[in-house]
Amino acid sequence: MARYDLIRPVQALATYLHEWDSDCDLRLNRLICYIQSTIHYRQVAWVGDDIEHLGPHLYADADFAGCPRTLRSTSGYHLAIEGPWTSLPQTGASARQTALSNSTLEAEFAACHLAHKKAYLPSLDLYDKLLPEGYHKVVHEDNQAMIQIAHTGINKTMRWLSRNHGLAIRYLYEHLGNEETKDNTELVYTRSEWMAADIYTKAFNSKDNWIKACELVNVMDPTNLRDVIRRRAAIFPVSYTHLTLPTTPYV
Repeated sequence: MARYDLIRPVQALATYLHEWDSDCDLRLNRLICYIQSTIHYRQVAWVGDDIEHLGPHLYADADFAGCPRTLRSTSGYHLAIEGPWTSLPQTGASARQTALSNSTLEAEFAACHLAHKKAYLPSLDLYDKLLPEGYHKVVHEDNQAMIQIAHTGINKTMRWLSRNHGLAIRYLYEHLGNEETKDNTELVYTRSEWMAADIYTKAFNSKDNWIKACELVNVMDPTNLRDVIRRRAAIFPVSYTHLTLPTTPYV
């Protein structure tokens, strides 16, 4: 519940319960060793802005054909309340897609659809009560082609999407692309290095990249907290908010 870095490996092992083998034993042993070596890690949150500067940020990502046995893609999402000096995780999830995707674009669309339907849309009932009227809402994607389809509602490359995944392009267009119906939600391109949902979709073979991915979901060694807050504030894009950003750090 408080270690979002464990969601993806646990989910991946859970899909093999009906066909468990010696390789799964090795993976489970590696997971337990990792937990034992990172017991001092904590998931933290910090709030250093006025409520007018806060809003929900949804990160959605997919790993195309990430499962080596089934070649199915993995969807992941991360929802947090964010501001220039605020990061408050709300939920995160990793799930293997129920159908084979034919391209990265198709996998990304299925992941964003899942994230919007399961996490983002239900949470707005709560945020409408807690946050000021007109609060800023952001959905982050790292695939520009998928963003273009959501903005235009035109699908020329995935005509089989409705049959393969049971999804409609129109859904994301109405909620994220259509200016009349998108409810002040901004769909923005976010580079993969700042995509918080990456940790829910794929494996990492670099220790530095893994530590950075953990920090993006607020899982870290508490002694690094101040440095992480300063780094996150330094890259918080001005385009995500229409308000003036604070210039002095909270810590």
